[in-house]
Amino acid sequence: MKELIDHLKQFLPPFIQVEEADNTLLLLSENRERCGIVDLDADGQLIGFDLNVELPATEGTEAVLAARQFASVFYPEANQTVQLEAFEDRTVIRLEESDSKYQLPIPGAGLTVEVHRSGYITAAQLYKHTYTLLDSKKLVSVSAAKENLLEESPVVLTVADGAAVYQLFDQAIGVRADGTVLYSELPPVLTDIEEPEASGDWATLMGLDNTFIKYYQEEGLQLWAEKELVETHSAEDITDQIAVRKNEEVIFYSGSTPWQKGVLITQEGLQLQAIRFLSHVAEEEKPWDQWKLAGAEMAADAAIEDELEPTYIFQFQYVWDGYIVDAVTASIHVGMYTGLIRECIIDRLPHALTAVNTLLPVQQAKEQIRDALQLELAWMALQDENTYELAYVRTQ
Repeated sequence: MKELIDHLKQFLPPFIQVEEADNTLLLLSENRERCGIVDLDADGQLIGFDLNVELPATEGTEAVLAARQFASVFYPEANQTVQLEAFEDRTVIRLEESDSKYQLPIPGAGLTVEVHRSGYITAAQLYKHTYTLLDSKKLVSVSAAKENLLEESPVVLTVADGAAVYQLFDQAIGVRADGTVLYSELPPVLTDIEEPEASGDWATLMGLDNTFIKYYQEEGLQLWAEKELVETHSAEDITDQIAVRKNEEVIFYSGSTPWQKGVLITQEGLQLQAIRFLSHVAEEEKPWDQWKLAGAEMAADAAIEDELEPTYIFQFQYVWDGYIVDAVTASIHVGMYTGLIRECIIDRLPHALTAVNTLLPVQQAKEQIRDALQLELAWMALQDENTYELAYVRTQ
């Protein structure tokens, strides 16, 4: 313990006293007032400390040098400066441990040091843990990794700084050492939809019939309820049973018309209802040409006995000339017993995209992306705790 105290005191102001107290160390001022605490692990090794005391405004040891000196004593393996944040009177520096072969930082292994302008260390936190590095016997070149990423990852049409741009799928985060593309989330599997047979209109698909009346309307908002409710309640007390809201960003429908529990409709039948509704309310002339089915699942609360009908949710993705249009999706909730639409949210195309007349062929867009695409070798965390694999990650 004495050796640790001696090492620590060389980084603290000379007037700070260090005193043992059970499994911790206390930091005391000149007047023996507590001004900080030192945390130790079960083996008596330093975990971290925090010092709260007035210090001189004079300049001392340069911050990065002070942090490295501290690391050399308490965590020599933490030799990579990965983050530096400067404040008025202090600098916070993050150093990470690196491997011996590639000298690459290991995420989560290292220390954070706060250096006062006087050069004294006022706080530190060490993150030491056991980890496994999955090296590769054969590492593909960065150029080969880039080509694999461009070949496999879909190109997305999105908006950046108010303009339409082409970019690789965001969740394609890099390429493994063996050349396979690494995703944080796999690209959606999109399925074509066909023009459905005509079946009423959007109102019919929501259960809106002549027993309902529109009791409120203003720009972008329409509300319906059963005639009996409207005639016996004030507008403020009516729970709207059908609502349509539209603004520049989204089109929204919600419905809670009466229902009774009966025979469950098949998923195929529910999906057909969702496609019918989309064909009525989407703004495209032939929405089945632009929208693709992206997924279907039972609503999380479908098993809860409630006055609201349990639903199946169908997700659709907008696709334009082979491009997935980022953040333009439709979500349609269909009642599992009635087949009525209970909710629908459709994203509208941003203005920057509606202003585009023609799109580049996907391959030409990839050529543009290739020039800006940058990959960097790094250790990537896997789902297994404290296990990392070698990969080229996107930095731009």
